[in-house]
Amino acid sequence: MKKIIIIVNLLIINYLLIAQIPPGYYDGTEGLTGDDLKSALNNIIDGHTELSYTGVWNALKDTDEDPENTDNVILLYTGWSVSDSGYPIWNREHTWAKSHGDFGNDPPCGTDVHHLRPTDVQVNGDRGNLDFDYSDNPYTTIPGCFYDGDSWEPRDEVKGDVARMIFYMATRYEGENGELDLVVVDEVNTYPNPEHGKLSALLEWNTMDPPSVFEEMRNDRIYDNWQGNRNPFVDHPEFADYIWGSGAPAIIADFYADITVGNLPLSVQFTDTSVGENIISWSWDLDGDGYEDSDLQNPSFVYQNAGFYTVALIIEDNIGNTDTETKIDYVHATTASLPIEIFNESFESTISDWSIFNLSSDHDWEPSDDTTNYTHPSTVPDGDWYMYANNYGADEPANDWLISPTIDLAQFDDPYFHFEAWTKYSDTVAGLEVLVSLNFTGDPTTTDWTTLTASLPAQNSDNWQNSGDIDLNDFNGEEINFAFQYTSTGFGTNNTTAWAIDNLVIMGYEISSIEELNNSPNYSLSNYPNPFLINSAGTLISFSLPNNYNNTQIEIYNIKGQKVRQLAIRNLNSGINQVIWDGTDKNNSKVKSGIYLINLKIDNKNIIIKKCLVIH
Repeated sequence: MKKIIIIVNLLIINYLLIAQIPPGYYDGTEGLTGDDLKSALNNIIDGHTELSYTGVWNALKDTDEDPENTDNVILLYTGWSVSDSGYPIWNREHTWAKSHGDFGNDPPCGTDVHHLRPTDVQVNGDRGNLDFDYSDNPYTTIPGCFYDGDSWEPRDEVKGDVARMIFYMATRYEGENGELDLVVVDEVNTYPNPEHGKLSALLEWNTMDPPSVFEEMRNDRIYDNWQGNRNPFVDHPEFADYIWGSGAPAIIADFYADITVGNLPLSVQFTDTSVGENIISWSWDLDGDGYEDSDLQNPSFVYQNAGFYTVALIIEDNIGNTDTETKIDYVHATTASLPIEIFNESFESTISDWSIFNLSSDHDWEPSDDTTNYTHPSTVPDGDWYMYANNYGADEPANDWLISPTIDLAQFDDPYFHFEAWTKYSDTVAGLEVLVSLNFTGDPTTTDWTTLTASLPAQNSDNWQNSGDIDLNDFNGEEINFAFQYTSTGFGTNNTTAWAIDNLVIMGYEISSIEELNNSPNYSLSNYPNPFLINSAGTLISFSLPNNYNNTQIEIYNIKGQKVRQLAIRNLNSGINQVIWDGTDKNNSKVKSGIYLINLKIDNKNIIIKKCLVIH
């Protein structure tokens, strides 16, 4: 007899799936509440990279960029999309009013981008240094905003954003190392004290307006591009209640699966990672139908039908406390082939299986984690290490080789690979070639090499760039070695470049899955252009059907097998049909650069899957 499970908190779970939280970032906060949690979070996010107040202009152009128009920014209180040119169109608003503590425009408080936002100049002035609370008078310029003599109430769409910025400031600045001790309080008229309110309203706003995709993107960009720290309350808005509200629940449900994407029949082992004492029962809905499938702590389940499955766990302790964790579309079971990873190298561990040959000059390829020297990259695409070559200051022109270990493609079809490359300075030669060989035995000079075409950054660009997908079908079933050949015409200024390589990934399809997938002679699927630029008109998807199937779908998935978007199809007919994908997801936000899968589905069955590359 199955029991009905009530699935709750779907909105909270949905945005958590979007956030790009680095693994382990919040280690040490498990089970903490109150000042203990606040102190642990402070230790994680303090010591961030400080910007100048002038530098804030450039940061806000990136962090608050309009996803639909990269030349614009979104203003906080109005929601207007305006030119990113800055003043007099918009101001840098201190959400925690700078007079509340009198920190002005000085770092770290005055230039912390986590609470600085673009706002309309007039609105910025009218808000002034008011505390945040429910207010009485409509602000006629902006529908949904209110104000009175001691408070400002933003529109509903950003109430939670405001609350989480205030919570961040009160957690980041704890009076250490000569910094201010900022405190969020349950009152207004807090000027000029280093306090901000009103706590009770902010806690309500944090709950009623959970983080949006835009707010998550902003948090990621501040972390990745500017300050190197995150707003914990965007990643985990429940932390606010744990610190200032009713506190954490006595128990917290959580779990993970050993595999979340695979072909049918898909067997998945689930592991309970819930936190709390005296948990006595576990109730699992493993296929999203609202009914209990298991009461074991760590159940296994076999998925027999293709589709995306939501998984929910309810736990209960010995005094009746309960908690629920729900993961939307967590498991993807498919009858069609998804590419799998054949080889991955980000140079984080030993590179003893790679070969480095220095055929001329006394400089060669070397692993590096340097992001502070101006001759090196300032960021790393994956992890902390990368491979670096720079012949400046050598004794003669360079001819240096970085050669991969042998990679066996015997069990894969349609293989392809991509990597990230960075370069700086200039030379009369490109300085980097990408090659592949079938007969490398230890000496690159006696090896037959095939040059591959990769998208590489322009000289002196000082930016990482994805190579795009590089087709390896000419080497199906073979054992191969990759090589990166670094050359220079000299060893001084204007005749040598610096190059870096990272995050090399080889993907492919298992042959048995490909044979099954291609057994569909009455259907076709293609798209053009491929690859396509994210700011272009998109890619035209063409597909043919033997009959007029009304239950036909075109779906877009990312490389992890997560559904990105379902496209609307009009006037479906037998024969050729066409639909355009503009490179946006189901929230109309532009997807990131990378490989995506176009799926032709009929009667909820995957018929054909094709790869598509999106480039920014």
